[in-house]
Amino acid sequence: MSYRPLSEREINRGRSLETVGNRIVCLSTVGSTNDWVKAAAVEGAAEGLAVFAEVQTAGRGQVGRRWIAPPGTCLLLSILLRPQFSPDLLPYLTMLGACAMADAVVDVTGLSVRLKWPNDAITDRGKVGGALAETSIVDGAIEYAVLGIGLNVNLTRRALKEIPGATSLQAELGRSVNRNRLARSFLAGLDERYRLLRSGHPDAILTEWRDRLSTLGENV
Repeated sequence: MSYRPLSEREINRGRSLETVGNRIVCLSTVGSTNDWVKAAAVEGAAEGLAVFAEVQTAGRGQVGRRWIAPPGTCLLLSILLRPQFSPDLLPYLTMLGACAMADAVVDVTGLSVRLKWPNDAITDRGKVGGALAETSIVDGAIEYAVLGIGLNVNLTRRALKEIPGATSLQAELGRSVNRNRLARSFLAGLDERYRLLRSGHPDAILTEWRDRLSTLGENV
């Protein structure tokens, strides 16, 4: 293994107890973290569960596209949420996930990352990450939601040649990035934004999302 693995201890270093990430599971290989978390949700897992994987064999992105990620190079995770608000607010989960991802990149690397509607994180060189929310609604109420995140962290430029239109933080910076620190920053930012949404402040999420968008007024 030539990479530093994700670690629950490292991700939790210095964090206070929060909703998002109150339980962290780090897997070596999984089909899909979203599917793993959905199964846990059906079994009654508590809100806030965050599941990371070094490898996904069936990861997916927008409109079912396959997410390609060499072992140990990306942040691949899913978070279980059980929001007690109207299903009309579900699109905000993708927004707050994308905003938290972009903000974590800025926090850890200083690299400017913008958002492309509806859920892509991009730089001038290409796509660096994405957010995907999947939900279960029963009798008009949200049973659970699973927010999946994929972020290209330490993919080399050679590996990126196999993924048209993609880039990575390492390719942008010319150096590797500590994935545990990035995960820690992301979970903290997601928890903060999720609290805003649950407390009745969706406009704050929408404003940030719009401010980070690079595609307003453009065809996408």
